Amino acid sequence: MPRQLEAVYEHGVFRPLEPLALAEHQRVRLTIEEGADPLSWESTEPVNERREELRWLATKSGAYAGEWVALDGSRLLAHGAKLADVRAAAVAAGFNDPFVARIAKDQDSPFGGW
Repeated sequence: MPRQLEAVYEHGVFRPLEPLALAEHQRVRLTIEEGADPLSWESTEPVNERREELRWLATKSGAYAGEWVALDGSRLLAHGAKLADVRAAAVAAGFNDPFVARIAKDQDSPFGGW
């Protein structure tokens, strides 16, 4: 049975604005009707694309293989084996929204090659 709902398009993904009773990976058909009015929570502030953090991961993360890291821009705030500990250390240092990522070990890679 067709049903209408509102969603927001964020980072390449549609996010429904209400809960849906769908099975995981269930296929649905979307019909897009663009809304004319901006959402009330939209901001004029630029989006932080975390480019500095991604650059740090690409160039300096090798020494932290198998660990979690917390970053603010290109600054390493904390690192360690447990996510909760790394996040807590970054928050304790005054950073409430750090970029946190796990640095994979070589054997963690899901790609085996040919």
